[in-house]
Amino acid sequence: MDLATARRFLASSLTLSALAAASVPARADFLYARLVPGPGLEADGSSSAVDVSADGRTVVFSSDAMNWSSAGSTYHGDRAVAVDLDTGVIEELSVSGSGAFRGEAPVVSGDGRYVAFLTYSTPYGPNWQVLRKDRQTGALVVASSTAAGVAVSGGTNDNNPAISADGRYVVFDTSSPDLSPGAGTQIFVKDMQTGAVEMASVRSDGSPSGSGPLEGSASTSSAASIDEPDGGGSCTFMPHALSGNGRYLVMNCGTAMVPGATSGQIYVRDLQANTTELISRDNAHPSGTSAFAYRPAISPNGRFITFQLRGYAGLGYANGVDSTGNSGVYLRDRQSGTTVAIPRPGAVSADDYDICRTSSVSDIGSVMLECYYTLPGEVNRFPQVFLYVPGQGAPELLSANASGQAGNAQSGYSLAVNASGLSMAWESDASNIDPDDHNGGTDIFVLVEESVITDQIFADGFQAAPTSRQPGRRLEILPRASRD
Repeated sequence: MDLATARRFLASSLTLSALAAASVPARADFLYARLVPGPGLEADGSSSAVDVSADGRTVVFSSDAMNWSSAGSTYHGDRAVAVDLDTGVIEELSVSGSGAFRGEAPVVSGDGRYVAFLTYSTPYGPNWQVLRKDRQTGALVVASSTAAGVAVSGGTNDNNPAISADGRYVVFDTSSPDLSPGAGTQIFVKDMQTGAVEMASVRSDGSPSGSGPLEGSASTSSAASIDEPDGGGSCTFMPHALSGNGRYLVMNCGTAMVPGATSGQIYVRDLQANTTELISRDNAHPSGTSAFAYRPAISPNGRFITFQLRGYAGLGYANGVDSTGNSGVYLRDRQSGTTVAIPRPGAVSADDYDICRTSSVSDIGSVMLECYYTLPGEVNRFPQVFLYVPGQGAPELLSANASGQAGNAQSGYSLAVNASGLSMAWESDASNIDPDDHNGGTDIFVLVEESVITDQIFADGFQAAPTSRQPGRRLEILPRASRD
C-alpha cells in the first residue's frame, strides 16, 4: 500500500468509524516524517521508547544521540527528549543545573507539559527512580517517592512509568520496603499534587497481588514465570497503562485478582471506586482466557483495552473459523462489554498468524500494533507497524516508504497513538523509509493529520521565528510524501 492510499484509508476510516467523533473532518491530509535534530542533520545515535501526547502535538523519546541539544552534552548515554510538532522546538528533558543525565522510557501528559521518565544512579535517589519534568517551569520532582516525598530506598523496577493527562498521577512499580514491606513488587500511583501514594495492584478483596490464594479463584499458581522470579507481587504494566483522568489502570497479573479468574489475565483497577475488573474475557469465558495475556494498553478515555493473546486461548477468531485469521492482539470495549480479535494484517502470511504484540489504542478504538512481516522475496522477518480501525477490515501497513515498500529492519518496538487517533509515532531501525536516512541508527517516525498541528514546520522548513519555549533548538522534519 502506498502512502497516498494510506492517507486515504486513514481519512475515510476515521470518518466512517461509528466510534469517531463528529468533529473528525470528512477529508484528512496526513504528514509522514522522520524526526531529525536540525536542517541537514541526522541524529548521530539511536532513538527509542517513543510516546505522544493526547493532543498529538508533543512526541517524547529517549536517545543516545549527542546532537539533539545545541549545547552538546558531557553525558554519553540515553537522555529523554521532547519534540514540539507545532513549533519544531526540541528540548532535552533529563538535564538539570549540573548538566545532562540518564533519562529513559519517557511518557508524556495530555498537553505535553509534563514528562515522566526513568533515571539511574543520580542525585535523585538510589538505583532506578522515576522523575517528572515540568516543561513549563523546568522543575524536576521524584515521582517514585513516599508520601513524604523521599525517593524509595530500593528504587523502582527497570521497566517504565505511566502518567495521567494532566500530569498529576504517575505510575511506577517497586518492591522497596518504604512502600511494599514484604509484598514483593507492586504497582503504585503517586499523586504529585497531594503527595499521596496508592497501591494499584490490588485484588478484589483488597489484598496486594500475589499475597496467597484468593478465595474462589480458579487457579493459585505463581506468576514467577512472567513477572516476579523471586515471588511476591504478580502484576506488571506497560507505558500506556493509565487513563487520561488517572482513574483507571490496566495491568497484567500472573495470579488471580478476582474470584473465579484463571492465571495470567489482564485487569483494570478503578482507583476511584476501589474495584478490580477482569478484562481478558468474553461472554463465553467470564473467568478469563486459557492462556496468559500480555502487554495491555488503555485508551485515554478508559473505554478501550488492547492486549496480546494467542488465538487458541478461547476469545474468538477474527475470521470466525480458526486462529489463522488472528493478529495476536485483542480489543476490549468496556462500554459494550465486548472483546474482539483484531484481524491478521493482509500483508502478513496466514502462516504467521498470532504474530502481533505491542499495541496502543485511541479513544475511538483505532489501534497501532507491531507485527512480524516477511518482506516479499526475503527470508528475514522484521516487525512492522500497522493500523487497525474498527469496521475497516484488516490492519494496514504504516512503516513503509513512498513506494509502499515495508521497512528493511524492525519497526514498532515502541509506538503510540494519541486520543483522537490522528497523531501516531513509532521507532524504526529501517533505512529505506527515508531516502536521506544514513545514520545507521533507530529513528522516530511520525504520521500526523495536519488538523492536529499548524503544519508550520512541515511547510516552511522552520524558517519562522523561534518560539518562546527555551532552551531548545529548531527541528527539521522531512516529509516523505506530498499531501493530497
